[in-house]
Amino acid sequence: MTSRREGPTTWARAMLSRGEDAVRWALVNDPRRARTKRDAAFRDYLRTVRATLQREPVTFTVTGSRVLAEGTESEVVEVSLRADIPVVAGDQLLLWWRNAPAAVDRLDVDLSGSDAYWSTPVPHVPSRQLRDTRASIAASVIDLSEPPLAASFQEILTTSPRITPRFFTVAGTDPDIALHVTYAPAWPSRAAAFLRRATAGEEVRGWVLPHPHRVDHSGPGLAVATGSGAAGVFAALRAGARGIHLVWGVGDKELAPWVQDELSAHLDSGALAQLYAARRPQRVTDLLTPDLVREVAATGWVYVSGNESMGVEVDVRLTEILGAAWRQRAHDELRYIVST
Repeated sequence: MTSRREGPTTWARAMLSRGEDAVRWALVNDPRRARTKRDAAFRDYLRTVRATLQREPVTFTVTGSRVLAEGTESEVVEVSLRADIPVVAGDQLLLWWRNAPAAVDRLDVDLSGSDAYWSTPVPHVPSRQLRDTRASIAASVIDLSEPPLAASFQEILTTSPRITPRFFTVAGTDPDIALHVTYAPAWPSRAAAFLRRATAGEEVRGWVLPHPHRVDHSGPGLAVATGSGAAGVFAALRAGARGIHLVWGVGDKELAPWVQDELSAHLDSGALAQLYAARRPQRVTDLLTPDLVREVAATGWVYVSGNESMGVEVDVRLTEILGAAWRQRAHDELRYIVST
């Protein structure tokens, strides 16, 4: 599953979600033997996803936030939460978000009373008919990150895209659950903006999901990340992994002093074997020299996390250096993880 945009949920979309769920059931219950270690891991993962999402979401309480890295166009913030449920560093939280109060206030329609609506389809959870107050629907169901062009609440409900939950990697759990969120003022006000403006005591609902796309703790390896994509690497370092060679694209962002101190401690302890920071206009692929890649990736693992275009560029670079046969073998054995 990946983050996605969901259009209006009409009765036709609701019915289609039932058919989609039947296909997902078949994939989860495929009786054929898995061909590779990766196939087996993801089949187990899908079973866990289906069982988890069919339960009610749990409540997380925001306990605070702090800037991790700040640049001219965007910033990365570490948001802390608590919940009465076990969470392990490297897990993923699939969280619902809410519209900014100002976006709801701008709606020039009557929000008094209640309405029936089709719930937003979520993988493994087909749409069903619900009823709630219009104010609650405007805050938590309809995506108002872009102003709707409609004259009535019913028109907005049937023509506007829906809020969909967003994945965040757990960067640590000591003492609170830590998430890394990239925010840019130029982006539509969706999940990242919601978590950035959330204050201590605010609640957010979602699910905890383990995932095979996590940094390997069994031995040294190479991690390539951009921005908040390094959350999985922080999770591994904070959980005791050692020998990680990190190539981290930070653009024009300056790391907060507490992050610099943490990374220095990881270097001193050997948890981080090496740290390479790619700063604009440099790209992470510029730092993936043949010597570095062959030294680490040929005998260990590679983890790639960040924006999708970076993942493609890194894949091309690794294949150039190590060959297509290494790429396929490491992919099948879960020694080459791309989480973009």
